Amino acid sequence: RMLVDTLKASATTQKLIKLRCRRDFPAHSMWGKLGFIPLEERPGRSEAGHPLTLWCCNLAQDDELGLWQAGASEDTLDVVIDAQIFFDFDEPDAPNTLISKGLQNDFLVDSLNLWITDELYLEIDRNNYPEKRQRSLDRANGFYRVHYDQLQFQGFRKALKSVLPYSSRSEKSDIHHLAKTAASGVKVFVTKDEGILKFAKDISELCGVDVLHPVALISSLYEETDNRLIGTARVSGLQLCWRQASSSDIDSLSDINFQKTGESKGKLRELVMSFVVDPITYKTELLFSGENIVAFRVIDRSKSDFLRVPLARVNLSDDVQLYSVFLIADTLSSAVSECIEAVEFYCEGTASTLDSFLISMGFIRTVNSFIRISIADVCNRNSALRRIRNISPEAAETLNCQDDASLERACAPLILQKSLPCFLVPIRPSYAMGLIDREQSAEDLFGGDPTVLLRWDNIYYRAKNRHRMLTGPARILWYVSENIGEVIAISHLDEVECGLPKDLFRKYRKFGILEWRNIYELCGKDINVEIMAIKFSLTFSFRHRVSLKELRSIFSEEDIGLSLQAPLRLPESVTTRIFELAFPQS
Repeated sequence: RMLVDTLKASATTQKLIKLRCRRDFPAHSMWGKLGFIPLEERPGRSEAGHPLTLWCCNLAQDDELGLWQAGASEDTLDVVIDAQIFFDFDEPDAPNTLISKGLQNDFLVDSLNLWITDELYLEIDRNNYPEKRQRSLDRANGFYRVHYDQLQFQGFRKALKSVLPYSSRSEKSDIHHLAKTAASGVKVFVTKDEGILKFAKDISELCGVDVLHPVALISSLYEETDNRLIGTARVSGLQLCWRQASSSDIDSLSDINFQKTGESKGKLRELVMSFVVDPITYKTELLFSGENIVAFRVIDRSKSDFLRVPLARVNLSDDVQLYSVFLIADTLSSAVSECIEAVEFYCEGTASTLDSFLISMGFIRTVNSFIRISIADVCNRNSALRRIRNISPEAAETLNCQDDASLERACAPLILQKSLPCFLVPIRPSYAMGLIDREQSAEDLFGGDPTVLLRWDNIYYRAKNRHRMLTGPARILWYVSENIGEVIAISHLDEVECGLPKDLFRKYRKFGILEWRNIYELCGKDINVEIMAIKFSLTFSFRHRVSLKELRSIFSEEDIGLSLQAPLRLPESVTTRIFELAFPQS
């Protein structure tokens, strides 16, 4: 040390001390402690070919030698990454490494510069495998390296030792990375190390460096580039909504109530973060009821043929059945609205509590996933099966054995030609909001009752008329009357039951939106007058809500009278025209 200090003190125009040392010599481990950095390796001339390491100690306060690329840019955010993130970039994809690799997303190219400190070279040098060392050295030379003031580095190192441990070799490197960052022009340090992150506030106060997790940094930058991230998609009034996840939600999503059997909090946390750091490919959405997260899902947006869900969970402390059914049904509806004809939930990321609901809602279990086909089109059986085979041969093998009625249900909102009858059923806006009209429910201040709106099957009560015509199985096209005046959705009519008001209300109390007072009004305050309970399921909103003007035009061109006071059986040609208008294929 005295020799090195003397050389430093006697330097005049010299800006660098360079030396080579054999890696197998005891002195090899000394140079890093004296402020030297290992920048290069080459084979030595010894018979065994022991490598020689080039050690350099910078004496200059500028970067004329080009060894330290200094200065921070104005147009992009400059951040220093720690060694673990650097090494993760070269590791196979896994939840833990994908968190780091999120910093290399294409959408960050124009908004983020990644820097390293020369401390990284010391960490690379500790690897005992020559090929890995050389590969890491080559990669490190492709990064910006911060230039820092030596005196400031010493001061910040001393300050950081007051809050961070400084015993092991890795702990010393952590402090050196931070101190060198603080002594440079870059003021953001990115790490996954929770031991450092928990002292982020202290580090910021001592050194002026913001310590961030990759998820927090990426979420923040994505909010700036895409305002959709901070928006919400309301489902029912102000109480129920979807919102895209950010770094502040990670702890809530890794709660025990979202964990699969045998899954640790840390494993789920890593899995969630691996999706959140790639918001272009994956849409991580949280379903809020009030201030509580009751479910969440991750949608893979990389493919246009499938809507894939690699991760889906429902909070076990809430109404599991209600929110499980809604999560699945809403995912199917999203696919239909985006002209996607298949939804796939991955077994590995889907909670086992969802399995039975997926099966009951028409999903087909394959080796690694659950698949459901949802074709929004009118076609014949052969054409439908051909499309299904192109999408999923496994699903086609199962669906090929089903009769037309079952195939329609399994691939709803599919309409097979010359299959089930279809009825146009009028419904008041207030009832529609609670049963089928998600758009109206979302816009209303209070919205519909979630315990009804979120169901996969429901009950609609009507006065007993045309009950002999209105029978299931069939389809329903819902016309919302009064100020709405639109056909907005299609459902499967499962059953129509006629009976006394009290009997039907008692039987279907958990279904439907009507209270007893509404039922009492419906039967004209005569409880001995029978009413109808229309049981329906598989409701899908139209991509295009068919207006009354468009509806009248279709009926006029088909030379058919239009009555909207009671359920109306539709000719096949009218059903087809309404459906094709409702679900444009482009």
